[in-house]
Amino acid sequence: MPRTLIHTPPVTTVERSAAAVSVAAAIAFALLLSALHIVQPELDPTWRFISEYALGRAGWLMTAAFVALAASLLGAAVALARQVRTRPGRVGLALLVIAALGVLMAAKFPTDPITLPVEAHTMSGRLHELGASLDWSPVGMLLVAWSLGRTQAWRPWRTRLLLAAAIPCLLTVVFTGIAATAGGQYGPGVYAGLVGRVMMLSYLGWFITVAVALRRRPVAASSPVSTSAEAPAVA
Repeated sequence: MPRTLIHTPPVTTVERSAAAVSVAAAIAFALLLSALHIVQPELDPTWRFISEYALGRAGWLMTAAFVALAASLLGAAVALARQVRTRPGRVGLALLVIAALGVLMAAKFPTDPITLPVEAHTMSGRLHELGASLDWSPVGMLLVAWSLGRTQAWRPWRTRLLLAAAIPCLLTVVFTGIAATAGGQYGPGVYAGLVGRVMMLSYLGWFITVAVALRRRPVAASSPVSTSAEAPAVA
């Protein structure tokens, strides 16, 4: 017997606006990161991490890019908070928020150069690494996409949302594999920097898919009031 689809509340203008902010912030992140490749061409993008741009003469651009990425993650979480109706989906939303906080930590504390030995890492560098380690947003995107796909209103977007989330997840696995193989010894021929850049930019596809889906749904005539008829969260 087919599983009954879950109902979701009508979309509000606040949710649409949050999704638009998410996309705009993600585009700002991509533009700032692209500009840094021009401003600081001495960093080889194939193996140097994007965090190292914060150490250069235009480090404030990398800080701004991190803040924009955090805003994008938070915007998506706000846009979908009422639309997600399952517990795994809410775990996914929590991962987006945690990732945003981690990115803000990475923005606050500059990294150490990737060529610096581990025993020489500074407190700022270690806190930066801690913040970066909290970015499990691809997993959060996948859980949220799966949850939305179980609802009646989002069912037509299920495949697109899952695909848009699967790409960052796959790239995360590739990036982790490269980093593990390198064993901390980065240099030419170790393409962690390139894969990491593509991975971060791939987030934009998911943010855009969410925003377009919200735009296609009708907006509630007025602020919705919680009623007993609203579907409870399910596993």
